[in-house]
Amino acid sequence: MTSRSAAVYTPTAKALHWTIVLLLAIQFVTALAMPDIGPHTRPDTWISLHFSIGVLILAVMAARLVHRLIYPVPLEASQAPAWERVLALLIHRIFYLILLVGPVLGWASASAHRLTVSLFGLITLPPIAAPKAGWALTAGDVHATAMWVLLALVGLHAAAALYHHLIRRDGTLQRMLPVK
Repeated sequence: MTSRSAAVYTPTAKALHWTIVLLLAIQFVTALAMPDIGPHTRPDTWISLHFSIGVLILAVMAARLVHRLIYPVPLEASQAPAWERVLALLIHRIFYLILLVGPVLGWASASAHRLTVSLFGLITLPPIAAPKAGWALTAGDVHATAMWVLLALVGLHAAAALYHHLIRRDGTLQRMLPVK
């Protein structure tokens, strides 16, 4: 099947999508490189970079959500089975949830550990939790788990895009590529 979906993403939507992809790649590298955060953790370059990228992800995802609400585009190809359309919609909603809530959970955890969250040292964000706040320490655990879930869903999302491109040949991947 070679039909192309008439619904296209705006250049802004594409730029925001690929910016998030790049930021997530950097973020996962920093997460693996930084030390575990505990009661005696001292901020280092990896932790500061991780926090800064997290702030950027939150800002870009907020912009992406606003853009998406103003310029909605159907996620699914009309010829796809109903289960596939529902799964695509669910995964995209989970992406938005994790990428908007995840940075806030990490910020709360950093606050509880008395670690300063800033945007590359230029803008310091206020703490959003009291030192050693139980809920914020738990938020750090939820943040870590959510990021592993996110990584698995990103892999599934990429595999689905390749499936649509290589097997179904339905134009799904082309809709989000930066250039046609």
